[in-house]
Amino acid sequence: MNHVNIQWDRIVMPLVGIVLGIYLVARPWDATGAICSLIGWLVLLSGIAGILNAAAFRRATLLSDPFLPLSVAGTVLGLFIVTRPTILVEIVGMIICVFLLVEGVNSVQNAIQRQRWGDGLWWLPLVVGILCLLLGLAALFAPVASTAMMMRLIGISLIVSSAVNLLAAFVRPR
Repeated sequence: MNHVNIQWDRIVMPLVGIVLGIYLVARPWDATGAICSLIGWLVLLSGIAGILNAAAFRRATLLSDPFLPLSVAGTVLGLFIVTRPTILVEIVGMIICVFLLVEGVNSVQNAIQRQRWGDGLWWLPLVVGILCLLLGLAALFAPVASTAMMMRLIGISLIVSSAVNLLAAFVRPR
């Protein structure tokens, strides 16, 4: 009797990945806001746990916990992020901007160096560098839009990766 042994985790997880990827592509702003809110809640809960731990530590040892100021700062930061998640979205957009600008400058410098060496493909890093610089400038003036673009790219990557994993779940090794 030849029956098929299905490993459900190899099917369910890629399906979840595909659904999540579609959500990231279709609703990048909502997804970014949800992720930023989740980060805020995690920082807030971590700070509160640190404060409670410091109180228990002080009660047990009659000493002050050296991590108490960090826990208070984490609680305040987490509360700030939870109440204003768009601030974190803009920060992520600015990080993307800086990364693209630095990568663009490095690629242009690489192209110039390769041209000096007589490399025939020197123009390739030049094109990549110019594209990175243009995208970086766009991200500078529209950090939320650049974050949405990155979420869409992550979503596309997740869809493709999950689809490959899903197909692999149905291929039997020989």
